[in-house]
Amino acid sequence: MSGHAELRHLRAFVAVAEELHFSRAAKRLNVVQQALSTQIRQLEDELGVQLLRRTTRSVELTEAGRELLGHARGILDSVSTAFERTRRTAAGEAGLLAISFTPTLADETLPLLVDELHARHPDVTLQMCEMWQAEAVEAVKAGRFDVGLARCPTLTGDLECATLRQEPIGVILAGDHALADETPVPMAALAAMTLTIWPRALSPGFFDEVVGFYRFNGFDGPIHEFEYLSSGVFHTDPAARARVAGGRAFSVAFETQFHPVPDGFVWRPVEPAPVVPVHLFWRSVAGPAVQNFRALALDVAERAGWTAPRPVRGGALRTP
Repeated sequence: MSGHAELRHLRAFVAVAEELHFSRAAKRLNVVQQALSTQIRQLEDELGVQLLRRTTRSVELTEAGRELLGHARGILDSVSTAFERTRRTAAGEAGLLAISFTPTLADETLPLLVDELHARHPDVTLQMCEMWQAEAVEAVKAGRFDVGLARCPTLTGDLECATLRQEPIGVILAGDHALADETPVPMAALAAMTLTIWPRALSPGFFDEVVGFYRFNGFDGPIHEFEYLSSGVFHTDPAARARVAGGRAFSVAFETQFHPVPDGFVWRPVEPAPVVPVHLFWRSVAGPAVQNFRALALDVAERAGWTAPRPVRGGALRTP
């Protein structure tokens, strides 16, 4: 035989070595016995060794044959595993799924989706990275991540999206503020205060949605964008925290966002309340793994009732 041994030669050898009978091995492989004998001879010629001792009554493995048998089984098992894994990856049932998400989704939305993914597709490996909105969108658009989760993302290019939930956003006030006992807080009562919010450059869609809603409903106070950004929360920015603690400012947050509320502050619903959508987005050329994740995400959203704003209660920020 010219060239190298092929998988069919290894399969033929393993079948004969395990059956120790050419007729039974041929039947097992669904080939004629003559073809099987030819493949064994070709393999022996390629290796330059005798693998089997044949008599009219028996077949035995030589020492070289016993050595090859273990390796051949391992090779065939590895190939079978690789082929099966490849098929499952092509079907979206295995492989890597990379998810970018924005900070406020880490406490409730994303964990429920991840739990569902693990239950449905346990062989899918997740890579998740928290990013600001603009960065999360760019990461998916550039193909570095497969899907993204963000509130009001500004989508361009060939990105597609689905709305997973609608969530009202409330306000954070100092615990001793005159409005701290109001549930809900009238938006008109906030008019003379400063709104603190994370920078538009990092979350343009969210910023425009929230600020636009407040402006439309008569809020004409100043806006302070966070200066120190270790996360998407007001209390990690000293200037924002001081403004809110001093009663001169308020921040915005979702009821599901924090647990617990920082000491000295309260979360309250506001009326009228901006209702902010959460979008799942992906490239239009996305494969089966992304489509599977999209389907399960929509199922979770339907079961959880995310597509309609849920009632909100005053009190500490928490994850229900």
